[in-house]
Amino acid sequence: MFDQPDAIKQMLDAGATGYLLKNSGIKMLSKAINTVANGKTFFDPNVAFNFMNNYIEENVTVGKTAKVTLSNREKEILHLIANGKTSKEISENLFIAKTTVDTHRKNMIRKLNLASGSELIKYAIDMKYKF
Repeated sequence: MFDQPDAIKQMLDAGATGYLLKNSGIKMLSKAINTVANGKTFFDPNVAFNFMNNYIEENVTVGKTAKVTLSNREKEILHLIANGKTSKEISENLFIAKTTVDTHRKNMIRKLNLASGSELIKYAIDMKYKF
């Protein structure tokens, strides 16, 4: 894996619960797999301490958080929804199936605790420049 801060941040934002450098040894790999498999987080100690410390202070809270995390693809689709695009237009624009767009819409409705697709459209318009 990378030890570049931007790449690490993107992976963590996408929901990664562990991070290991590609030059880590087999013992470290084994420990990482066991740790993550047991529902805990694991980060390679060779990753810059300051990066992790800053990231954790900004993004991690103890216990349940009200913060909703959308994937980069969901944010991209939400932006296109805010611009008035239909699922078909979004699928053509992003070169993905319309059913994939519909699935992302359903996931966003669930994650954002919205009642319907029209609420998702309203949310997208309201948040147009905030995601």
